[in-house]
Amino acid sequence: MMNKKTVLALICATTFGLSACNDDNQDQNTSIEKVTEPTLVSFAKLPVETYAAGPDSGQAVQGANGIYPPFKGQPVQGFSAALKNDDGSYMAMSDNGFGTQDNSADYLLRIYKLKADFKTKSKGTGQVEVQSFIQLRDPNKRIPFDIVNGNTAERLLTGADFDPESMQRTADGTYWIGDEFGPYLLHFSAEGVLLDAPIPLPNPLNPAQELRSPQNQFNKANINYVEPLVPQSGGFEGMAISPNGKYLYPLLEKPLKSIREGERLLLISQFDVQKKAYTGQYYWFALDSKATNIGDFQLFNDKDGIIIERDASQNNLGGYKKLIKIKFNDAAQTVVREDLVDLMKIANPNALYGAAREGDIGTDRVFAFPFETIEDVIIENGTTLTVLNDNNFPGSTGRNAKLADDNEIIQIRLPKALF
Repeated sequence: MMNKKTVLALICATTFGLSACNDDNQDQNTSIEKVTEPTLVSFAKLPVETYAAGPDSGQAVQGANGIYPPFKGQPVQGFSAALKNDDGSYMAMSDNGFGTQDNSADYLLRIYKLKADFKTKSKGTGQVEVQSFIQLRDPNKRIPFDIVNGNTAERLLTGADFDPESMQRTADGTYWIGDEFGPYLLHFSAEGVLLDAPIPLPNPLNPAQELRSPQNQFNKANINYVEPLVPQSGGFEGMAISPNGKYLYPLLEKPLKSIREGERLLLISQFDVQKKAYTGQYYWFALDSKATNIGDFQLFNDKDGIIIERDASQNNLGGYKKLIKIKFNDAAQTVVREDLVDLMKIANPNALYGAAREGDIGTDRVFAFPFETIEDVIIENGTTLTVLNDNNFPGSTGRNAKLADDNEIIQIRLPKALF
């Protein structure tokens, strides 16, 4: 149990996480330079060994790539969702921590506020500042199953409780988060307090039945057991929001079992934010033959959006990592898809990565994002997209086979405007 001083520090950080600050780094994309192919226009990275205040962590982790537990505090890593703030900063959410329910009980679930001084053609250091964080917690006991810190007053949430993989913020400042374990939708206040009980996902072909994963907390406790049709690590991974803020569109990472057998289809469900309920409307996203899963989903109007599609490779310039432009078709139908950006072939005329270390790949005039888990896309404007990786601290070696990955943030200029 944490002492009062530590809890106070966490709550202060939560409050400051939403505070406005002077925009000392004006959006470098206000002056749009035309390009003829997807082009890297901004680059920044947060070093892999970046830690925030909190209890030491990693007690159940082996460690890798020269980084071994116990970790001093909480690693700032594993960004599975990100949002843009009005002041130019970003809210970046960590996933469950160290990769599994069993090894992440000492990893605290947070949303970090980041400020990037992007390196561009004309300016910037490429450095990222961690300004503050929002600590996710359940002091009002909305969660109906056991959690790690269940016997404490603050009930801080950990990576053994949930695996948060997608996030949206509504006009009231509250956060909606898609969890992979349940899969559940989780609704938090602007300060990180859970407002409602976790909302399960109904089976669109049998609404009376929940869709559950093998990691579902009720299934693991053998409470009202439901056969898991969501595969392991196949729960919510992306989640778009309609421009009017009325609907969420959570997207599963992997195809369901026993639904439309033989087709590699991912379920997109429609959720009514005001009613806090699924509408029953749904769509399918068909995976490319080279892909294994998706990483994120964002909409830029009522029907059109972007999905990150990827394979499971890393440190391989022949890997499949793409941004796919999609359009909603009729309900219950497969969305229309079109290649938008090959993340392994991005023009880099200004050499924005900087000095490459021995063994780095994909840093030259053809820039690549060779990470296993690319999980964040932000639509900055009609021609600029921001993409972040999840570095799976300290295990991923996408950029360099001998070094743990940093958290990289890139901005890509499109040759043709989305809107």
